[in-house]
Amino acid sequence: MPEAQSPDLDTLHRALQPRYVLERALGRGGMGVVYLATDVQLDRLVAIKVLPPDHAAQPAARARFLREARTAARMSHPNIVPIHAAEEWQGLAYYAMAYIDGETLEQRVKRSGPLKPLETARLLRDVAWALAYAHARGVIHRDVKPDNILFDRHTACAMVTDFGIAWVDAPRSTTGPQELSGTPEFMSPEQACGGWVDGRSDTYSLGVVGFYALSGRLPFESRDARVLIASHIAEPAPPVSRVAPGVPGPLARAVDRCLAKNPEARFQRAEDLANTMTRLLEENSASPVAVRAFVTESKLLAAPAHVYAFFVGGLVLPLALLGIISTTAPLARLGIVVAALAAVATPVGFVLWRVRRFLSTGYAWEDLVDLLQVELARHLEELAFAYGGRPTRMERVLRTVAYLALTGTGVWVALVTYDLEAVADLTQSLVAAATATVALLSAIVARLRTENRTDPGAGRRLAFWRGGPGRWLFRVAVIRLRGQDGSAGRLAVESRPPRASVFTPTPTPSPNG
Repeated sequence: MPEAQSPDLDTLHRALQPRYVLERALGRGGMGVVYLATDVQLDRLVAIKVLPPDHAAQPAARARFLREARTAARMSHPNIVPIHAAEEWQGLAYYAMAYIDGETLEQRVKRSGPLKPLETARLLRDVAWALAYAHARGVIHRDVKPDNILFDRHTACAMVTDFGIAWVDAPRSTTGPQELSGTPEFMSPEQACGGWVDGRSDTYSLGVVGFYALSGRLPFESRDARVLIASHIAEPAPPVSRVAPGVPGPLARAVDRCLAKNPEARFQRAEDLANTMTRLLEENSASPVAVRAFVTESKLLAAPAHVYAFFVGGLVLPLALLGIISTTAPLARLGIVVAALAAVATPVGFVLWRVRRFLSTGYAWEDLVDLLQVELARHLEELAFAYGGRPTRMERVLRTVAYLALTGTGVWVALVTYDLEAVADLTQSLVAAATATVALLSAIVARLRTENRTDPGAGRRLAFWRGGPGRWLFRVAVIRLRGQDGSAGRLAVESRPPRASVFTPTPTPSPNG
C-alpha cells in the first residue's frame, strides 16, 4: 500500500490549536500520518493520527478512519493503545491516542534480529490477551501484524494498535472478494478467501507474527500479493522447529497450531493461547521433578565424564593398543580387548541405566528436550542481560593478545627449528616462555568470559540429547522396559504423566475483566 500524503502543516496546526502542539512526525502508512504532539491542557505527550487530504475527501475512507477511532476508544485494556479524542475540522480528520515510547515489533526485529523464545512468549501472551478482550466485545482486528504491535520501552509490554479494518459487532463477519482487506503476508486462509472470519482468524495472523518474531522471516514470502494469498489458502506453513531449531518445542508447537489451515485445529479462543503462553513462562516452577532431577544429575556428572574420557582416551586405549602389539598370546590379546571395550562400554551402560530409570517414571525423550530448550533459552536471556549479547571489549582484547602471543611463540619455534643453538640462549628462552604463558592465560581467561556469556555446556548438553546419540540412547533404553512389572514400562506416548509444558488451556483467571 503506498504511503499516505502528508497533510498541509499550517492547516493541521490550526485544526489542533489550542489543545495540541505538534512536535514532530513519527511515521506514516497507507491510511494516515502519525505525529508526536503535546496535549497542552493535560501536559502530556500524545500521538496524533491524521487522515491525509486525498483520503479525507472520500466519504468511505473518512468514515472508516473515524470508525477505527470509535472502535479503539470503546476498549480499555493494558495491551491496547487507548484513544483520547477524535475530531473533524474543515475536511481534516484526526484522532489523538496515547504516545507509546518504544518501537514496533517490525522495527525491533529489523534492528536486533529475531526475539528470544521467552520474549516471544511474552509478546504472544500480551497480544492474545488484547485480542481476547476485543473479541469478547465483538471486535475482530483483521490486521494483526508487526507494524501494529508496539513495545513500551518502560514496561516491555506489547500493545496492539490500528483497528482501521476491524469488524465490529459481528460474530461471523465476512469480507467479499471485491472488498478484500488486510495485509497479504498475515491473512488467515478464510480472510484471504473473503469468507467468514471470527476470532480464530486473528489467532492465525498472530501465529504469523510469532513465526516472524522467532525466525526473522515469514512463513510465505513473495512480492506478488496474489501468490501470498494463494499460499496462505493452500500451502501448509513450514514448522517453526525447521526454520528456528533453537526454539523450545512447546512454543514452536503452539505457533504451528495457530497456523493451522482449518480454524477448528487452532486455539479456539485467543484467551486459550494467552493461557498457554502463561504456562510456558511459568514452566520452571511446574517442571516435573523427574525431568529436573535428570538434568541436574547430568550437570553434576559432566566434569567426571570429561575426566573419565581423558583417562580412557589418553591412557587406557593407548596402553591397550601397545599391549596388543607387544604380546603374541591369543588369550592375553583377548583379555586386553575385553578390558578396553569394558572401559568404553561402562559409561554407556551407566547412561542407559539413567535413561531407563527416567523412562520408568512415565516421561519421554520429548519432555527432556523441551526442558533443556526452555532452560537454555532462559539462561541465555539472563546472561545476555548480565554480560551483553556480544563479546565484550575485554574478551576482544584478551583474544587479540592471545593471538599475538601465539604468533610470537610460533615464530620462535620456527626459528629454533633452523637454529638449535638458540635454545641455549637463556634470554630468548625466557622471552619465549613468557610469551607462551601470556598466550595461554589470555586464551583461558577469554574462554572463561565467553562461557559466562554463552553457557556452551548447556548448549552441548541440549545438542547431545536432541541429536542422534541422545535419540539412540532412548531407543535402546526402552528395550524390554515393558516387562518389569507389566505396567511401569509403558513408555513414550502410551500413558505418561502430563508434561509440564504441554500447551493446553488452563483455568487461569483472565485479566480481561
